[in-house]
Amino acid sequence: MGLLGSICISIAVMTPGFVPNAGLDRILPVRWFRNLVLGDLYLGRVFMLAGLILLIGGWLRLRPAVTPRVPHAAILALWSLPMLLAPPIFSSDVFLYADQGWILHLGLDPYQIGLAQVGGPFDTNVHWVWRGTTAIYPPLALQIQHLIVSTTGYSGYLSVVAMRIPAIIAAIVIAVLVPRLARLLRVDPELAKWMAVLNPMLLLHYIGGAHNDALMAAGVLLACYLTYRFGRPGMLIGAAIIGVGTAIKQPGLMAAFAIGLIPVAHRLPSMPVARRLLVGGGHVLASIAVAGLAFVATTAATGLGFGWIRATSIGELTWSMSPSSVVEQIVGPIAGQFGYTGNLLPLFSQITTGLSVLALVWLAWRYFFADRIGHDPIGTRWRLDPAAPTDWHDYPLRWLAWAFILFSLGGSGYHTWYWLWGGIYLGMLRYNDKLMRLVVAIMIFLLTTEAGQEYYSVRTIPGMVLGATLAYLWWIYSVRWKFNRSDPTAATDAPVPSVSGGIR
Repeated sequence: MGLLGSICISIAVMTPGFVPNAGLDRILPVRWFRNLVLGDLYLGRVFMLAGLILLIGGWLRLRPAVTPRVPHAAILALWSLPMLLAPPIFSSDVFLYADQGWILHLGLDPYQIGLAQVGGPFDTNVHWVWRGTTAIYPPLALQIQHLIVSTTGYSGYLSVVAMRIPAIIAAIVIAVLVPRLARLLRVDPELAKWMAVLNPMLLLHYIGGAHNDALMAAGVLLACYLTYRFGRPGMLIGAAIIGVGTAIKQPGLMAAFAIGLIPVAHRLPSMPVARRLLVGGGHVLASIAVAGLAFVATTAATGLGFGWIRATSIGELTWSMSPSSVVEQIVGPIAGQFGYTGNLLPLFSQITTGLSVLALVWLAWRYFFADRIGHDPIGTRWRLDPAAPTDWHDYPLRWLAWAFILFSLGGSGYHTWYWLWGGIYLGMLRYNDKLMRLVVAIMIFLLTTEAGQEYYSVRTIPGMVLGATLAYLWWIYSVRWKFNRSDPTAATDAPVPSVSGGIR
């Protein structure tokens, strides 16, 4: 089912009228296929709908409670094959990457020169919303994009397809590290692999969409693994990796807080508040300092500087699924009826950004301090066994997963693939079947809305209503579904960080 779904989706995105892909028509066999087989856009829409149903359905049938052991990495590779040479899926960002690489090839600065402003093989396919805007990505991402387009000879098609190479590398890293990290956390690696490695969002957005978030997510995962495996030395190495990853995608820097707490998390319950602040805060500051220095050093090595700061507001140019954008889409037309024609999105995005930062602070308080005043750590009722004793060793990862998810909702723009920043950890945090159902429902909502926007030309709010309806129907239908194995074979004797930062 998953393979057939991948094939259908890969065919659907070759339909004329989808994301800008005029370069495909320069290749005779592809042009023949597009014009003769897919000349009708509605046929492509049928393929897309069937593909999404098959892909999600195949994924759900492989959940550990139904299929206890499967070769997740091999299945991901099989499902990926049809997408490797297909146009970008659910996004035209890859064309921006290629055009930014072209600008660097000309010896120009993407932080000064707008997209599609200097011609070249990629400017035709740059989406009209982003034409003339400067790069928002950090400098290492730009250099990687330049390397890919130069290696592929600045081909309007091959260079774009080759942008999947970093995402494929990231997917391999995720497939290798997720089960290893799950065993270090003493949880079922099968559920962890099912939620992270076979996740349809990873397939559609990282491999299909080739988003540079993939490298950032893989770097954060590697940092977490090294810290859990080697304690304080791993934390320092992991912090440096996070700094380098931040030079690809900025939100990665948040992970420095989490890995700073990993080596000492199991000691915190026995400490008074002041001691927790001293010990935990000291490790966090050390982690952030190393990550910050690595980020600055990487930026300096690229020679491109911090020009991306000037472009951080470009998300306000278009509507998205972010809370601030949804509010603006509702309030804006109403305000227009009273004569106000200004853009309210910048104001709303500042508010939601502030709220998301407060949410991160609140999460940290609930996880690491609320027990001192009689509160259970957040999420206890969602745990697989709420009565089981815990030594807090996975609390930093819990904070990171939900902090990524909440932070991504701040600002003016939200995209479905942001869910993966924290979503890849949810299968290794001992959550019960009810939370797993909720996660799947959220994914159905996000994918439905994204597909409606990017493929069926459905406006954001109607698409969200449709997505919420389908998610709710699935929630009711799946009330008796199980996700966790009844007799999980997770390694309970796996090493966890000791007081000294090594392994016990």
